[in-house]
Amino acid sequence: MDRHYILMQLSDRSTYPAEAVNYCLDHPDRTISIFYPLLRKASQGSPLEPEEQNALYLGLHLLASLRVKDAFEPLLDLALLQPEKLVDIFGENGIGTTFPRILMSLCDGEGTRLWQTIPARQIDFLIRDAFLRAWTFEVFEGRVSHAMAIQHLAHLLDQDVAPLPDDPIWSGWLTAIADLGFRDLKPLVRDAIHKGYILTETAALAEVEFQSFETALQEADAIEDRSTLQKDRNYLPFSEAPGDWGQAFVNAPT
Repeated sequence: MDRHYILMQLSDRSTYPAEAVNYCLDHPDRTISIFYPLLRKASQGSPLEPEEQNALYLGLHLLASLRVKDAFEPLLDLALLQPEKLVDIFGENGIGTTFPRILMSLCDGEGTRLWQTIPARQIDFLIRDAFLRAWTFEVFEGRVSHAMAIQHLAHLLDQDVAPLPDDPIWSGWLTAIADLGFRDLKPLVRDAIHKGYILTETAALAEVEFQSFETALQEADAIEDRSTLQKDRNYLPFSEAPGDWGQAFVNAPT
């Protein structure tokens, strides 16, 4: 397939481009030669043609499926330096569903840089939450130690650059603690909520959040097999679960 045909097929939102996707998966060098330069171009703030931008959405899923580790750096730059462009490419649905799992496919050993995005208040919380989920995946995989993870999660409250009390990212913080089963942090969570350090929108909402946190923590405790918990909580690299490509296509921005 030539470049134009691949871009045309992957940019079309009317029909799932099975032929083009399968071809790209079977020809990784060809796929990388098309979509890695487009990713770098987008990350540098250069304009893309409409067909290029639309095709890059599935193109990034292809790079993730092929585990193109070199794509992590420009994807990080795209998220931090061109966040509006990232949202244009993925749409809010894509940012909330498959973008975290694309990061999981590419972030092997990048726990430190994933974590550094969490307090970045200028970045939309949906993007930061995706990085937080990818960081949590790194903890599950053992590439961030439990001791280091607990330290990071606890110290987030103390940092001068900590998210503001009403920042929705705190809900993701609670989710990470619960999913990882860090019961030792439960008193810290309770104090943070009751003292108004986090989730300060309303007292009723804060109580609901804490009850949900307790329930999620209990459910995580009940699952002894960590791999089962990862699957249940969707901490899987993109393309490792049935229906991933269908989900990606359905959530593509129109």
